[in-house]
Amino acid sequence: MKQPNLFTGAQLRDKGIKQAIDHADEQEPKWSEKAYKFLTAYIGSCGRDFMVEDVRRAADWAGLPEPPSKRAWGGIIVRAKKAGLIESVGFRSVSNPKAHRTPATVWRVR
Repeated sequence: MKQPNLFTGAQLRDKGIKQAIDHADEQEPKWSEKAYKFLTAYIGSCGRDFMVEDVRRAADWAGLPEPPSKRAWGGIIVRAKKAGLIESVGFRSVSNPKAHRTPATVWRVR
């Protein structure tokens, strides 16, 4: 008999986000706080819709250490969404050639 799945998709997502953030903070102390602070400054000045890849490029250019997994940025974005700073407004293909033009969320400042 097959065991029922005890976790929802949202619970598994949240667990993965926490793992990525925790790992980033282990490798670079307070990375998540630095990244969130960077994101709030970025959205305060960007004046347009954006994608996470835009934020990552700007953070790299600004010298913010890269997390061990780019997935850690997902936790930063979710935090900003929950704080009411941004909202999703659709999807657009990413520019990273290795991602094969996969669709990703487009965000707008609220």
